[in-house]
Amino acid sequence: MLKKLGKKLTNNLGLKILAALFAFILWVVVINVDEPVRTVPYTASVKTENEDYITSNGKYFELLDGNNTVTFNVSAKRTYQEKLTNADFTAVADMEKIEYVDDSGIYRVPVTVSCSKFSSNQVTISSKQLYIEVAMEDRGTVQKRITATTTGNVADGCAVGEVAIVTTNLLKISGPSSVTSQIDTVEATINVEGMNSDITDTVVPVLYDADRNVIDTTKLKMSLNTVTVSAQILKTKDVSVEFATTGNVAKDYMIKGIEYAPQTVRIKGEAAVLNTVNKVSVPAEVLDVTGAAADITTTVDISSYLPDGISLVLASDAQIEVKVKIEAMVKKSFEIPVSALTVENLPETEKISFLLEDLTVEIAGAESDIKKLTAEDIRGTVDVSGLTEGEHKAVVTLLLDENLYQTTSTVTIPVYIGDESVEGTEESTETETEEDTADSKNTAEKSQTSDTSKGKENTSKKNQ
Repeated sequence: MLKKLGKKLTNNLGLKILAALFAFILWVVVINVDEPVRTVPYTASVKTENEDYITSNGKYFELLDGNNTVTFNVSAKRTYQEKLTNADFTAVADMEKIEYVDDSGIYRVPVTVSCSKFSSNQVTISSKQLYIEVAMEDRGTVQKRITATTTGNVADGCAVGEVAIVTTNLLKISGPSSVTSQIDTVEATINVEGMNSDITDTVVPVLYDADRNVIDTTKLKMSLNTVTVSAQILKTKDVSVEFATTGNVAKDYMIKGIEYAPQTVRIKGEAAVLNTVNKVSVPAEVLDVTGAAADITTTVDISSYLPDGISLVLASDAQIEVKVKIEAMVKKSFEIPVSALTVENLPETEKISFLLEDLTVEIAGAESDIKKLTAEDIRGTVDVSGLTEGEHKAVVTLLLDENLYQTTSTVTIPVYIGDESVEGTEESTETETEEDTADSKNTAEKSQTSDTSKGKENTSKKNQ
């Protein structure tokens, strides 16, 4: 049986092969001559035109859900279909043909699709009308000044000086009013990290709302995409701040001191100018204490007292809280031994005798300071320049801290200048306003000669 089957298959084998070949050729001819039409879907991105029609009416539009594509069917013979791609089709939405869908609150724009590779005789695009849906709102336009700022830390010993926009600093922004109405500030920030000399860079302006949140600019049109910013890098220096007062406080009151912080501030400027500044001196007129009987507290802006070309590194240092402490004065009398006095300007040919052993002085000051003062703390000098031989009232200068203490009147002490020793009297003279006691001269012979080298008795022998 197998032999019979094999014989049938191989019988007229050449004719059979020829028939199969002919059938294949015939099939190819039929396919190419009478080709069937196929329908295939394609997708294209929609381009809008005549957008000015919308914006000229004070409106802004955007595609709903960001969908800017349409899908459509194309019918063509296989040979054409095999050569087509999505890129061969163009979809255009003419904004002048925008439509409003009743009661839906949605606007739509008809889309026209065309094929750039084949003619309409070769391919057929579905006749179904396609649309894109858009959202409409009022269009807003604002103008904002661009502020130049910095980020990063400059090199040690340096500070940022003037930061400025080199190009135009005016930015015009348009877009949906819901976005433009949120724009509060516009900043262009230059990075100064590690810089020790002036720099310039091109940066992108950043939009912020009132809460310092960055605003998305994808829906906005801006007149500038970048700006050029320059940053001045200056040298720095730490200097002290000094205050003084003017006027006189109320009677029986005194200035205890001036308290303020910071007492040192950091300034910046060009090296040539910076080197000439060693302190910030606030004029005395700023702190007028005339008639004051209580502490004076005020805030002083020291920035106005900086030299030209100099500014503060920290703007917060400009405002300094100042307190002028004023306290009531108390008076106290002290008995000072004449040994605590040093004679000045006594001729070598003369000698001096104090006509008393102790000098009574009245000193005024704040109560807390007066309590700390003792007679042993008080020293003084007696200037006898210009005094001739005989008895005199010499002026005594007490060596006290003038910021804490003061004498209530001029202090004097009776002295005898001459080559003869006289014994001191028990009577003391406190001020030049007191009258000489009659007994001081009569008892002069009883005074002891003061040794000038010790401050109690200053005696010089005459040169022979």
